Amino acid sequence: MAAYASYVHQREFAGQGGADRTSAMLWPLSVDGLLLLATVGFLKRPPAHDRRSRHVVRLAFFLGIAVSLAANVAAAPSLAWQPVLVAGWPPVALLLAVELLADRPGEPAAGTAAESSMHDGADVDDPLLARARQVDAQHWQVYQRPVSAESLRKELHIGAGRSRQLVATIRANHNGHACG
Repeated sequence: MAAYASYVHQREFAGQGGADRTSAMLWPLSVDGLLLLATVGFLKRPPAHDRRSRHVVRLAFFLGIAVSLAANVAAAPSLAWQPVLVAGWPPVALLLAVELLADRPGEPAAGTAAESSMHDGADVDDPLLARARQVDAQHWQVYQRPVSAESLRKELHIGAGRSRQLVATIRANHNGHACG
């Protein structure tokens, strides 16, 4: 129901904005198509190291929500609270639904340290992980920022891959993703 209402409002908005009949009918699909792809991106959860993808997904999603909300509200028959609420609800409902789906408690996100620790041997009882945490804490005290993988590699005399894995595990713990 929300998707249909949103489509109708956006089509009307596009028509009022000067789009011809066919363009006005297709315009909502570009907005909702962007939202659909961004929603899939949210639920897919790209690997933690792929920040650019996460930022693009977030930008696309919130830009799509903003455009949809603006178009829906602009197409409301009046700016009274009831028509604005009815017109604005579909994108707000989508935003909340995606947030609820994306936040699945008890289920580690793909690419988190919990998953990589199972595959790469970074066990919670790993003495190297405990030492890496100490180095990170010292680094925070001195530089007010987390230790880099390169600094950790040099400090612990380990390989680059292992240092990146340890840094990812430490950062996942700092971000509220407990391992183990």
